[in-house]
Amino acid sequence: MRHATLLLTLVLCTLASLARSAEPLKSFEVVARGAYRVTEGEKTTGTTEAGELLTVLVTDQDKYWVQSARGIKGWLERGAVASLADAEAIYAQLIRANPRNPVHYERRALIWLQNGQTDKLLADYNLAVQLGSKNSAVYVNRGVHWATQGEFDKAIADYDMAQRLGVAEPYLFVNRGVAQLAAGRADKAVGDFSAAIDRGEKSASIYLNRASAYLAAHEEIKAIDDLAEAIRLEPKNAAAYHQRGMVWQAMENWDQALADFDQALQLNPKHIPSFSSRGFLWFQRKEPAKAIADFDQVIQLNPKAAVAYNNRGYNRQLLQKYQEALADYEAAIRLAPKYVLAHQNKAWLLATCPEAAIRDGKQAVEAARTACELGQWKQWPDLKTLAAAYAESGDFAQAIQWQSKVLEMAPEDEQAEEQKALQSYKSSEPWRDVP
Repeated sequence: MRHATLLLTLVLCTLASLARSAEPLKSFEVVARGAYRVTEGEKTTGTTEAGELLTVLVTDQDKYWVQSARGIKGWLERGAVASLADAEAIYAQLIRANPRNPVHYERRALIWLQNGQTDKLLADYNLAVQLGSKNSAVYVNRGVHWATQGEFDKAIADYDMAQRLGVAEPYLFVNRGVAQLAAGRADKAVGDFSAAIDRGEKSASIYLNRASAYLAAHEEIKAIDDLAEAIRLEPKNAAAYHQRGMVWQAMENWDQALADFDQALQLNPKHIPSFSSRGFLWFQRKEPAKAIADFDQVIQLNPKAAVAYNNRGYNRQLLQKYQEALADYEAAIRLAPKYVLAHQNKAWLLATCPEAAIRDGKQAVEAARTACELGQWKQWPDLKTLAAAYAESGDFAQAIQWQSKVLEMAPEDEQAEEQKALQSYKSSEPWRDVP
């Protein structure tokens, strides 16, 4: 039984604006309509620029206390500014007047960031970059956009540029570490997460992230150490116990893994990942009844969990509950029509089940071909299933052809078993799964 890929919570920190206040929950941003005086008492502290972003820290009837990225702060009349949502016309006018100024595109991009128009956001950041922007926030924000779109190399390139432009805060290294890990560069991710820690980032999440990178780099003991620190910082964090349990599981330290999964569920009785991981652990320990009980919990908490249906089906198959297993595979496929393993498991059961009432060669071939197509005919277990399905349908020529390909692709420790299957087909005998 295959298990769902390990998914860990990774933190993306984004510069949501070009100006940040000390109390972001109480502040908000506005856009200057033009050149207006900013005052403190009788003193003029500065003059706004059309399109300039201002952070409002205090409101008082018809005035705002504002500050700008240029360091201007003081009182400004409300009528001198527009909300971000209403500022599009201001930037459109500024761009018509001076289309070569990257600052206008940088600032307008924050409108799209606020209302979720990612295509326009990217277009304005691209224009700003093409026009020579040296604003590090442009590269940070565009990097975050690329990361959310799965374009991790592009994200890393933008974070690199932000660093060259002088950004040295921990969040940049966290962001880049997340992208490096997602791109499969675990060693570089470790380096970035370590840099964030060296620069003062001491949250539980940074240790969870670095533990993920250590695990990907096959440095399990270092991952355990980081997870211990995360748990020290947040002793009631169920996800931290779950993540450490998965590291113990990868090390085949079943008792420690089980203890951490149990603790995670004690802290959060509805923590689906812990039920799922513990279910897989019971499977690994050859205790399918307990595995089924945990996958039952996953399905109860999330009826659309296709992986849980597939995994429960496989454990039901191990207990010779074939009809229930078949129903689970079909449920998994309904929920996730492109779920390769569910198609493969269904086909294998229909082709090789010891109970004749379950077997169906025609349906087995159909399901096996679907698995092969989804896997682009590159996975030998899919081809093995197809060979068994053809054998059950009585087409031993096709069974021999595909099983021969399996022998070309299967690893050395699988060759003996696959050779037996080939000989069975050459003898015109379908393969039977032995309980």
